[in-house]
Amino acid sequence: MANLQNQRTKKLIFMGFRELLAKESFSKITINEIADQAMIHRSTFYTHFTDKYDLLNQYLAHQRTNTEFNSEDIYEHPFSSIAEINNLELLPLLKFQSDDADFRNGFFQFVIDTVMENQDDKTELDKFFFIGRIKAINLWIDRTKQPYNPFVDYVYLDKVFRTGKK
Repeated sequence: MANLQNQRTKKLIFMGFRELLAKESFSKITINEIADQAMIHRSTFYTHFTDKYDLLNQYLAHQRTNTEFNSEDIYEHPFSSIAEINNLELLPLLKFQSDDADFRNGFFQFVIDTVMENQDDKTELDKFFFIGRIKAINLWIDRTKQPYNPFVDYVYLDKVFRTGKK
């Protein structure tokens, strides 16, 4: 019974969080807003999550489990695979949140966790080099004010990932 109640509470929190992400930038969303949206007490939030970054990570992991995910594709087409992981339901939220640096950092931490937890034939070093290339592209976009959005221009960014050229 307690497990069902925990699942129900998490689902309410996820639904409330999703609604907030659709209308407000992640960095401005507070725990109180999340709790109010989910119709729970603030302390109940902390029973399930350490902070809003933990909520973001668990929410994205929950979304990933609801989609087909081929771990080999991510190494060949990382940005397209990220878009597929987050399916059509989540993609509008990613686009809306794409200018929020806190959201992007939390999202790419989720990608790093996904790659590192993945049980495949890649060595840890291979995985770290892969993550480094993704991070390098994101830094290149941010630091040089490139007009590319990882949540929209994923086909082009996959080309940059493979070739190392603009």
